[in-house]
Amino acid sequence: MSRTQIDADPRLPLTLRNGSATFLIALASLMMANLAPFIITALGSLGFDPVASGNILTWALLASAVVGLGTGRIASGRLRRPLAITGLIVAVVAFGAAALVPSSTVIVTGLIVGGAGVGAAISTSGAAIAALRNPNRISATSGLVNRALITVILAVIPLIGITQGSVFGTLALISLVGLALAVWLPNAPEHAAPVDVTQSLQIAEPRRITLAGVAILFLFPIWGTSEDAIWTMAPVLGDALAIGEQSLGFTLSLSAAGGILGMLIAAVIGNRFGRAWPLTIALAIGGVLKIWTGLTADPATFAVLIIAVSSIYAFAFALFIATAAGLDARGRWSGPLLGAYLVGSSFAPLIGGVLIEGLGIGPFTLITGIVSFVVILPMVFVARVSTGAERALARSAARAAEPVH
Repeated sequence: MSRTQIDADPRLPLTLRNGSATFLIALASLMMANLAPFIITALGSLGFDPVASGNILTWALLASAVVGLGTGRIASGRLRRPLAITGLIVAVVAFGAAALVPSSTVIVTGLIVGGAGVGAAISTSGAAIAALRNPNRISATSGLVNRALITVILAVIPLIGITQGSVFGTLALISLVGLALAVWLPNAPEHAAPVDVTQSLQIAEPRRITLAGVAILFLFPIWGTSEDAIWTMAPVLGDALAIGEQSLGFTLSLSAAGGILGMLIAAVIGNRFGRAWPLTIALAIGGVLKIWTGLTADPATFAVLIIAVSSIYAFAFALFIATAAGLDARGRWSGPLLGAYLVGSSFAPLIGGVLIEGLGIGPFTLITGIVSFVVILPMVFVARVSTGAERALARSAARAAEPVH
């Protein structure tokens, strides 16, 4: 991209303000999913059995997903900031009530309503990523910040005690931080449609952009469900190899660190190699690793595989977000993307359990691995359209900025 194109690029440069707002609101939007084990534990201490606790969390995550999907178009327009503020106010009040009021009805209602509130944060943070330059690096940095802070939070809460107040209070506190920063969310660019269309491949044609956007909204949750199914079923896979709880816990902790490494690599690489080739390589390697987890009988090999799967997952996750963000600088597709992801993610434990019980561990990991290979070809198409749309937008903006003679 030339200096003229950079100067005319409608996407904004990353700053401390717009970065902190985008990244921490993204953290708030995914906090409930990240704290899922602690939420289940806290609900159990309040008298809910495991099935009831799982159902409550599923409904809360689905509320986030539905609102995230439903508000994607609003988040890509002028009402981005008011939407984020409204949703986070609802989340702070609802999660705060769940943390402070000793009533089962209030707790359940608070979690579900709070989940709906952070659903707005999901769409606004996803759309905001598209408003910043170099979506590859921005999405990876957002994931890196998310992983790093989550690692700290997951370490601190057990020290305080996994209780109603600590877990649900954390949800309210992170939502409050996001609310305080919401006024710094980057606005949707005025000029965000790639008017300039490449003459050779027509990869930035508006109809192709729409097709690519719809495709990634389907492909991302399908792929994500296969990844989350492996993660949530890791204890079951570990039990089959007689891996103890402490050893498995240590492995999962290293997996979180591996995720940080994957995000860091994606951030460092940025857009140097585009999106199609890195995604292809990551999906292929991830598919092989997932299949391998069901074939090994060695506990040490299994531990290494789980860590590697988590690292590749984080790298690919960042590229999926970047691909959606590259399609439209207003966040038309990156806005609802995480909502779509959560729809699949919320059913991952159920799907994983059914597959393992009905088919066994080997077929389960084979199916999850095949999913990665199946999405490669359509994602190559989406990634090429995304890169073309981003370049076309920069060229179009540069031409619009040229002085009229």
